Amino acid sequence: MKIGVVVAGSTYTPELVSGLTRVPLDELVLMDVDGERLDVVGGLARRMLERAGYQGGLILTGDLDTAVEGASFV
Repeated sequence: MKIGVVVAGSTYTPELVSGLTRVPLDELVLMDVDGERLDVVGGLARRMLERAGYQGGLILTGDLDTAVEGASFV
């Protein structure tokens, strides 16, 4: 299952990622047009997922099409 998170540079994203660690995901895509914020939140998300033993892929992107294409949920 793929989940795309739009406006992932938000301060609410880490809380969402924390909850998603309990969901069997193949891919999590974090999308935001603000690359600097995305890098900060994405780095935190990566560390959280690693600590939780997440085995899926994590993609950080500024492209909306990449985030939503093939996603089960957005």
